Amino acid sequence: MAILPNDTSPRDAADSRAAGEAFARNVKERVLVFIVVFLGLLILAGLAAVVLRIIYLSSTPGAQRTMPEAGQSAVAATADRLDLPAGGSVKSVSVNGDRLAVHYEAPGGAGIVILDVASGAVLRRVDVVPGGVPR
Repeated sequence: MAILPNDTSPRDAADSRAAGEAFARNVKERVLVFIVVFLGLLILAGLAAVVLRIIYLSSTPGAQRTMPEAGQSAVAATADRLDLPAGGSVKSVSVNGDRLAVHYEAPGGAGIVILDVASGAVLRRVDVVPGGVPR
């Protein structure tokens, strides 16, 4: 019986199988290390983005809320006044941009007053008439 050069002994086959398993295990470990490092960097990048956004928002003048002086807020609270008809009560209030709409009901009928928020001036008064009957 002739031994061919391609023939390998069972010991050589076991060694090559062990080497292949070790290589596969090494590749899996490298992939796992890469994934762990990548996710760690991703977490650090996310935290950096949050911190930078907080710094940006706190340093932007438009995002800062200014506190009015004590005397100024007291004057603004007492200077603006909306005169409703006698016995009238506010039913709802709605804000849109720099306009404030006040819906009220009074013994003489309901109405809506539209105010300029910045100046407090009455821009328009609308009488709400039931059944669409003009006054």
